[in-house]
Amino acid sequence: MAQSRPDPFAILSKRVQAWESCPRIPGCDKAMWRQDADGRVIRWADFGDRFSHYGWEMRMRPSTGLLGRTFHRQTVEAIHWRGVLGGDARDVFDLPRAA
Repeated sequence: MAQSRPDPFAILSKRVQAWESCPRIPGCDKAMWRQDADGRVIRWADFGDRFSHYGWEMRMRPSTGLLGRTFHRQTVEAIHWRGVLGGDARDVFDLPRAA
């Protein structure tokens, strides 16, 4: 029986989609630096790195539109790894926040 492995191109396209949905930081390279919905700074190269100050992951969120709710669609968003764990501003690291 053949094992089903995730398609690497599908994973990369989801990662790009999540990255493009993040707000840009004025004065910073938009291909390298963004901020998540909570204002935490993330870096493209630090995807999946929980040892980095700027590491981030993807999270699936239900769509808010009428069609999205009807068809149970989900949107992907980028979130700092501390946000995934439920961290707040009183973390051990002093996380930089975008202005």
